Amino acid sequence: MTKTISLFFLLVSLLLCKDLAAQTLSLEECIDAALKNNQQLRNSQLDMAASAFHVKELKSALLPTVDFAGQSLYYKDLPAQYAPSSAFGGPEGEYTKLSLNMRQTASANLQLSQSLFNQSVRTGVKTAQAAQEATRLQDGVVRENVVYNVTATYYSIQVLNDNLERLATNLTNLEHATQINSVLKDNELVSPNAHNRMLINLENLRNQYENQKLLLSKNVTQLKNLMDMDVNDSLAVQPFDYAALLAMPEAADLSQRPDLKLQQAQIKVAQFEKKNIAAGYFPTLTNTLSYGYTGYNNEFGPFTPINNDWVRSSYFALTLKVPVFDGFRKQNQIRQKEMTIQRNINTLAMMRANADKEMEDALSTYRSNKTLWDSNKKSLDLAEKLFASASGEYESGITTLTDLLNAQNDLTNARTNYSNALLNLKLAELSLKKANGTLITKP
Repeated sequence: MTKTISLFFLLVSLLLCKDLAAQTLSLEECIDAALKNNQQLRNSQLDMAASAFHVKELKSALLPTVDFAGQSLYYKDLPAQYAPSSAFGGPEGEYTKLSLNMRQTASANLQLSQSLFNQSVRTGVKTAQAAQEATRLQDGVVRENVVYNVTATYYSIQVLNDNLERLATNLTNLEHATQINSVLKDNELVSPNAHNRMLINLENLRNQYENQKLLLSKNVTQLKNLMDMDVNDSLAVQPFDYAALLAMPEAADLSQRPDLKLQQAQIKVAQFEKKNIAAGYFPTLTNTLSYGYTGYNNEFGPFTPINNDWVRSSYFALTLKVPVFDGFRKQNQIRQKEMTIQRNINTLAMMRANADKEMEDALSTYRSNKTLWDSNKKSLDLAEKLFASASGEYESGITTLTDLLNAQNDLTNARTNYSNALLNLKLAELSLKKANGTLITKP
């Protein structure tokens, strides 16, 4: 029996330790964790690394290449060809079968090649560098979305916590009033119907509390998912900093928005791609240096040439290639790319117009929600005072149960309106920061 009790207390202690270990994270800590662990952002960073290696790959075409080639060739049946017999003093019109090859040929060559001039390669490097910048900006767009989602979820959790705290206070007050009402009912000072009405209100408030807890649990799970955090780990968020709600989000240059900068980068990439196609009209110049040895023998023996003589050979070559006519292929490719560039420019113009509209709408929404929050905050403060007063008067027998229930319903509605206004204000603030490009201040 003693062992059972000890195990029980040990289990309780472990559970309490787990609860005490719950992490209370600030918004900045949640954002940092999400930016570090989010799988989509990790893939975006892998794309950035891959684009950097692609630039290095294209730059390698400007460097010399060195190749070593070795071969051992042995003919079981020597190839032959016919030659005019007259070339060897024979009769005209007849042909002699000749074989000028050795059965075995062994060779080893070292070759160095380098592109001296290739406009396509040089332009290709610039195109890849522009694409690398576009990939970096795409990472910024992904990063901004992660920050937005984490922040919106964090605000929702804060509002739900605030809501649950107020609901818990309301529940405590109503349960206390219900207990008093039960005593009055037992002494036949209030009717059973009046007492039942209070019980119904109490049960409705409890159901509302449980629904808010369920919604809070879902939002906490979503935040953990955004942070790539184990769903079984405990997580808590900090309460609202009400002073921060009064600060107006700063304005900024809309050209700094990540989506607009990404579109500008895509235009630049398309322009370089057009130049890369046009570079195909330029000539190319390549130099080649080769040095090697060849050995011959009529018998099999890869390392034993005739007279142990390895014939040395070397050469230096410059190769110039001038494109003349390609069937208008590059010309049509350039025209296609021009259409792509113009389409991207048109898209950028539409995005800028939409950004201006988003900015105006976000600013208007923020101001409107700020006014609504101020109004609902005053209404909530008043409703709390009225409910406290009604509770005291009801306990003293000054007011009726109906007045108390009405005060409680007014407080519940005021709390709901305040919570909604609070969340809408924070989301409006978040949308305004995203619209003016100040949601994240570093890449």
